[in-house]
Amino acid sequence: MSAKAILALLKLRKVQQDEAKGELAAANAVLRREQQRAARVRRDLGEAHLSDETMAAWTASVARRAALVSDLDAARALTRRLEMDVTAKQASWARARRAERSLERVVERHELAQEQAALAADQRALDDRTVAEFAARARRRAETEGRTP
Repeated sequence: MSAKAILALLKLRKVQQDEAKGELAAANAVLRREQQRAARVRRDLGEAHLSDETMAAWTASVARRAALVSDLDAARALTRRLEMDVTAKQASWARARRAERSLERVVERHELAQEQAALAADQRALDDRTVAEFAARARRRAETEGRTP
């Protein structure tokens, strides 16, 4: 390998090292900012002296509360969906009930018409019998009156 190639490779390695150094500095800056933010949060909470155990318990409590809130949101969403389902089923039942009631009224009218037809037939039969009896009496009277003169 020539000296020129070695110098070019050395220059490339130097650029790579500078890039890595810049990335490391940026990562360290982000880490320091997050550490400073965590310290501010601890101070804001008034519990800068939390032990790891207390912090773990607090974190678990927050996680549990977040899970409960999530469960509550899911339950509310499910409840809303079930309420809509109940409303739809209620409307479907009401339509079916109206259809059934309409049919019941048709059946009631039919039964009433049959009952009225039967009563009318009975009345005609009674009328026919009464007329026949009057006619028979009238004939007998006429026969009786016709013989006695």
